[in-house]
Amino acid sequence: MDSFDPQQLGLSPARFAGTFGSGAASVSCSRLRQVQSVLTQSSKSQPDGILCILGIDSRYNEGCRELANYLLFGLYSQNATDFEKTGFSEEILDDVILLIKSDSVHLYCNPVNYRYLLPYVAHWRNLHFHCMTENEYEDEEAAEEFKISSFVDMVRDCSRIGIPYSSQGHLQIFDMFVVEKWPIVQAFALEGIGGDGFFTMKYELQDVSLSLWNVYSRMDPASLENMLSEVRSQSVLNITMFSYLGNYPPKGFNWKTRKAHLSLL
Repeated sequence: MDSFDPQQLGLSPARFAGTFGSGAASVSCSRLRQVQSVLTQSSKSQPDGILCILGIDSRYNEGCRELANYLLFGLYSQNATDFEKTGFSEEILDDVILLIKSDSVHLYCNPVNYRYLLPYVAHWRNLHFHCMTENEYEDEEAAEEFKISSFVDMVRDCSRIGIPYSSQGHLQIFDMFVVEKWPIVQAFALEGIGGDGFFTMKYELQDVSLSLWNVYSRMDPASLENMLSEVRSQSVLNITMFSYLGNYPPKGFNWKTRKAHLSLL
């Protein structure tokens, strides 16, 4: 495995998986197992896998993005400026497809974001990468065909597929025809390199958003650290405000003036 400096690609150290302690690998694996537990619940209609597609290929679906952020410690919560620092387009960094099964994970990526993703997923059990070499990736047409064929191979053994359709606080009515319009899902129907038919006709799709929200709500060292960080930030803000208000306005100001000042904050 290559040595990796998160700052080489403009990655915020605060979001890098290794920065919150030596237990990063165990927390990463634990989060994956928590997601996989959705697939082992006693139900006749439980999905065979959870499909997470990022970027333009899912029309920037927020539910998929939320799942990726849970598994990758907020990697895709970075703003546009953070991505610009990498020197690569957001479209290239978002070029990711995950299929999570109960005992394995399939991950499609490209040779550019591979190094970006590797520190977050290197410890996952039974991880199967679908990734071209840098030389192969230079051929745009071949790269697109590889992505489609990888997607077809990833879902081949499934009959029911779970979709993280909605993000927390933004519940949407699940519509499989909206999913069918996602670019990579549309490409599934292409003759020759596709899956010989429409995706939504070949597979039974179901929304797993609510089950995943329950998973996200469970406390672990990473979420605890995030919570404490937010509390510390808020405490500093409160102390600063109280100090500011305690020393202002200077003597000679009356309460009417002070009230007018506070209304501007």
